[in-house]
Amino acid sequence: MIMWMRRLVLGAALLGVLASCDRGAAPQGGAIRDDSVMMSATSRYDTARFAGDWITRADFDGDWRIAGFRFDAGRWVEQDAAGGATREADVTPDQPAVFTLDYRGLTGATRQMVVLWVDEGFRTAALSTRDGSAAFIVDRKATGGADRIAAAVSALEHNGFDVARLRVE
Repeated sequence: MIMWMRRLVLGAALLGVLASCDRGAAPQGGAIRDDSVMMSATSRYDTARFAGDWITRADFDGDWRIAGFRFDAGRWVEQDAAGGATREADVTPDQPAVFTLDYRGLTGATRQMVVLWVDEGFRTAALSTRDGSAAFIVDRKATGGADRIAAAVSALEHNGFDVARLRVE
């Protein structure tokens, strides 16, 4: 009984220390991400399970805003959030959960993407460009999954994003 109480007190103390940790100041200027924070890709990624249609549920209202995308092995088709126009890109896997989008017909137009987090059912994900200039929370459905959306927000924050600037749909 005493050993159990000691563990409980130690656990509570550790939680208190972690809760008081300062994650640092918000990114400066127009940046949405603190570059001093290391970015990490999910270890749960599976290309076959990630395939299909995704709807943007939250973004940072930057230069690259998409309403959603379709991901298949070798192909990405996105729908622009402003006008609904579609753009296609070839997908080249770089490493697990990291891939490069090469937009067809646009010389030099590439983006390296990182899947930061995906839930175990592959229903919700947090993605970012490798340079941290854009990030999205996407889901298979336009509504619901508040707990998964919250987990994706947490993943963005863990990767240095200023989630106070996140625009949730």
